[in-house]
Amino acid sequence: MIQRFAVPVGAGAVSALLFALVAKGTPLAVALAYLAPLPLMIAAFGWGALGGLVAAAIATAAAGVVFGPQGALAFALAVALPAWLLPSFALMPRYAPPWRRGDPDAPARTPIGVVVAAAAALGAVAGLVGLTTLILGYSGYDAGLHALVDELTPTIDQTLADVVALPDGVTAHDVAEEIAKLAPLATATFGFLTLCLNLYLAARSTALSHRLPRPWPDLPTEFVLPRPLAVVAVAAIVVAIALPEPTDQFAWVFAGPLFAAYALQGFASLHALSRGLPMRPLLLIALYGCCAIRAQWTLPLIALVGLIDAAANLRARAAAARRSKV
Repeated sequence: MIQRFAVPVGAGAVSALLFALVAKGTPLAVALAYLAPLPLMIAAFGWGALGGLVAAAIATAAAGVVFGPQGALAFALAVALPAWLLPSFALMPRYAPPWRRGDPDAPARTPIGVVVAAAAALGAVAGLVGLTTLILGYSGYDAGLHALVDELTPTIDQTLADVVALPDGVTAHDVAEEIAKLAPLATATFGFLTLCLNLYLAARSTALSHRLPRPWPDLPTEFVLPRPLAVVAVAAIVVAIALPEPTDQFAWVFAGPLFAAYALQGFASLHALSRGLPMRPLLLIALYGCCAIRAQWTLPLIALVGLIDAAANLRARAAAARRSKV
């Protein structure tokens, strides 16, 4: 009984400490602050929804002591709540969507793809909240954008002056304006990817300690996003491209996380489809090398693979073909 609550309390304290590091402002401190959900997710995976809730409450209270009520509210909404919801959702028994309630063939646990879809929804909500706050806080998008640009310009000017010289005709103000325009999309997409990274690390570490209540999945074959989500993703991207500025920002905060989710499914598909190939390790190294060097071209193609897999069940077809040859 002592361990059941002592570990979540400790996890909450560590999470608050990681979140507090963001005040230092150094790159390492900011990077560690993005791991603030990790202890809370470990507590939820290993000690159940109640343990995760205790850890989230302790962390929120500690954040309130350091940053005040507003800081506690921001931590609760941005870190504690998603870090508790996602593992609890992943461990929910007898998962079934509304149209399959009562189905005896419903999965025993929430499918991995559905958990990732929930993380994408949380990322989109974070981007939407940030965009709405910017608009309402400054009585309009343009006013909010100008205020954000004015705040970013001195920092960018100082940072770039020590690193690289800008091309002729390009100023720090121009760079700040582009960053400000991309901020809602970046918040949604990076928030989603951060949740996925923390979720994976928490589940893996809990599995290594033999406390994970569900079997470790074979991600290349079991990571399948809900098929209707592909329609939503394509529609969001089309609407985001078609709408004029700044209205397109509302579509981009949904398109960004969904694009990233299908890129992850594309990676899973390529890992699964390449199984059995004699040069598989070299092919995967080349794939990730291309992503590092030419991400702007490679990642859209991988996301397209994920969408095609959602429509055509590429992995299931390949697995059936392999079984027929045996």
